[in-house]
Amino acid sequence: MKYRIPYLLSVILILTFLTGCGTDKELEEYKANMEIFYADLSAYDTLINSIDVSSETSVSELLTALDGLEERFTWMASLAVPEEFAVNESLAAQAGEYMTHAVTLFHQAYESEPFDNAAAQAAHEYYERANKRAVYILAVLHGEMPVETEAPADDEASAP
Repeated sequence: MKYRIPYLLSVILILTFLTGCGTDKELEEYKANMEIFYADLSAYDTLINSIDVSSETSVSELLTALDGLEERFTWMASLAVPEEFAVNESLAAQAGEYMTHAVTLFHQAYESEPFDNAAAQAAHEYYERANKRAVYILAVLHGEMPVETEAPADDEASAP
């Protein structure tokens, strides 16, 4: 009887450790994927800012870069979010949707004859919203609460 309690405690501790490892693995995988996402964002930022606007191919280069950026946002939004960062799930979904809208509108603006300024302005707004959410997600990953905690929901009412 006296060996039963230590044995049960040992089994409980081992089971707790083993089930906790799965959560840690999921958490570490999510963090690693988010590091990839932010590295990709940085690379796309550099790429977009390096486009020579006087080049004949600048529009196609920009649209191609934006297509890649949309792909990364869509991928990020599809990641399984561990419960430690549950708030990021809705932010990621919103960011992905906003970037998709932005890229669609950028294509519309640049592929129209003449240039569609209204579509470009709406695209820019969606682009800013997607990036704002990416900044919020990063803040949460660093253990901070974004200063404008209500901003993601507030700008829904003024969507283009």
